[in-house]
Amino acid sequence: MHVHTRFSPCSVIRVRQLVGVIRQKGLDGVCITDHDTTASLSILRHAPEFSGFCVIVGMEYTTRKGDFLVFGPVENIPSGMDAEGLIGWAQKEGAITIPAHPFRRARPADADILSQSGIVEVMNGRNRSHENELCRRWLEEQKTGIKATGGSDAHTLDEVGRVVTVFRKNIYDTEDLLDALYNNDYSPRQRP
Repeated sequence: MHVHTRFSPCSVIRVRQLVGVIRQKGLDGVCITDHDTTASLSILRHAPEFSGFCVIVGMEYTTRKGDFLVFGPVENIPSGMDAEGLIGWAQKEGAITIPAHPFRRARPADADILSQSGIVEVMNGRNRSHENELCRRWLEEQKTGIKATGGSDAHTLDEVGRVVTVFRKNIYDTEDLLDALYNNDYSPRQRP
């Protein structure tokens, strides 16, 4: 649900390297969520080696009130929106926004935005364990039915798959992912 490639300035992962690591770690798919870009689509369109794996391109969208994983028609997403504008755009366009690493010391999500979110990244592979625990406790206290995802937030190959979201149904494309996220057919998991 949360992997960066070299299209993010902080990652060393090449898009084509993902096939080998996905296979090696026994994963069925990956969501590429580069910072404020969908440039990985340019490679994926001409990458037959990804056949048999579900590869979805989303985006980690940066706002002053936190970073959001965005899934849906991200190729058409306007740049420079604030958090409220992004959430409004997503609702209008049928996309989903998920606050990423909301309790991380660096780049946390604004509390008001979190309480408006229907889904939150509760488990992040680059967070310290207490940051994930703070998020888990916050989610329990809300008692509002906010859903939880997990993501490795991988920037290196060894980080891929450390934290995943396990779906009860097979996901083949973005439409399947959106449907599963809306219907709460998933759970976050940490892997060894």
